[in-house]
Amino acid sequence: MIRKTSLFLAALLCSVFSLVAQTEAPKYGHMNLGNLLDGLPETAKAEAQLRVFADSLNRKDSLLTSAFQAAVAQFRKQYDEQTLTGIQISQRQEALEKERQEIQKFEQDAQKAVETKRNELLQPILVRINEAIQAVAAENGFTMIFDVSSGAMLFAAETIDVTALVKKKLGVE
Repeated sequence: MIRKTSLFLAALLCSVFSLVAQTEAPKYGHMNLGNLLDGLPETAKAEAQLRVFADSLNRKDSLLTSAFQAAVAQFRKQYDEQTLTGIQISQRQEALEKERQEIQKFEQDAQKAVETKRNELLQPILVRINEAIQAVAAENGFTMIFDVSSGAMLFAAETIDVTALVKKKLGVE
């Protein structure tokens, strides 16, 4: 009788251990995407291209600003010397205001252009990194991979959406 009980307990323990071995705990990973991105040669090349693009826009902005400052200085001089009529003063002020607004619009457009160019240059690099993350996750059995520099989830294995269950628990339809 003791022998049967011992055999039964041994068989039960073996089945429990095999069940535990089959159900592995979720595997999580993390990385610093910002540091990885900064360390890639492609990123340095993209940043160099972006600098050249931004510098060309900055040069144009400097030329526009210098021309505007010269026009303002000339207007002040003529105004102080009282060589302008009231109509000329109004016309010059309107022209200078229009020029100032055009410079502001150029600066805003330039900022958007630089951001668009940055995204255009970094997109292929980010796609390549994402593909590598997906491959690492699949090859190593990761359930999730997090970016410690932003707190974002970079990879998540397909899971069951529990929104409906949570809504039901909250009494929300």
